[in-house]
Amino acid sequence: MLNAPPRLALLGHPVAHSLSPRLMAALARLTGRRVLYRCCDVAPDKLAFAAGLLRGADFLGCNVTIPHKTAVIPFLDRLTPQARLAGAVNAVRRDGELLVGHNTDLAGFADALRDAGFSARGRDALVFGAGGAARAVAAALGRLGARRVTIWARRPAAARALARGFAALFQRTKFRAGAPRAADLAVNATPLGLPGWPDLSPAPPDWRGCACAFDLVYGRRTAFQAQALRLGARAVGGNGMLVCQALRGWEFWFGPLGAARRAALKERLVAHLASAGPRCD
Repeated sequence: MLNAPPRLALLGHPVAHSLSPRLMAALARLTGRRVLYRCCDVAPDKLAFAAGLLRGADFLGCNVTIPHKTAVIPFLDRLTPQARLAGAVNAVRRDGELLVGHNTDLAGFADALRDAGFSARGRDALVFGAGGAARAVAAALGRLGARRVTIWARRPAAARALARGFAALFQRTKFRAGAPRAADLAVNATPLGLPGWPDLSPAPPDWRGCACAFDLVYGRRTAFQAQALRLGARAVGGNGMLVCQALRGWEFWFGPLGAARRAALKERLVAHLASAGPRCD
């Protein structure tokens, strides 16, 4: 088809609940671009086939979400420095015959944390989870100069491996795996609270809390946020990060927006997302 708009997709399992198509449609309108964006529910054993389809000439790329952010890496030809640092991919771009993996969660988390008025430099942080999202959050905290980052996950071996890896990369930040402790910042980077997952807090009942609780789940008040609020924390939902990482992905596909335009678009997209109702990615 002549002059067909570029095709983008979201690869995940499940994805029927996702607001990404609505968000991308709004971003296309605001930037004056024609884009086709659709959700593709890809079971883990079909990921190689789905990645192969991205090499078709009508695809510009895709987003990648749970549970494929690390599993997709072997099917790609090249990683950006951000994806190599995070050890996870949430955006892919077709570059000729090559598939390039990128990570916008790292910059998106840093952007959203800054917009929330929290500086991680010299502070103690606690990250719940050891998957692709947790890796991006931990990498961002290392780059932001956090003093100490504790990783807590239901898979202790994965938490220890993540902590060891980032300790070698960020020698001014102390990374450790272990039981949750009181912290300046706590981040829920687990699937808990997402549709299809129990709405439970990843923190144990005896957790002493934090100053700021940042939840990657968006569009709802989760059990993690409720627990943190009971302990006197300020709770930040994931709407801001969802929009920030989406804007960074848009720049990966279409080129830089510039800080001023990105900020203006973020304000409009957050308002648009708030009107969509209590669903989350």
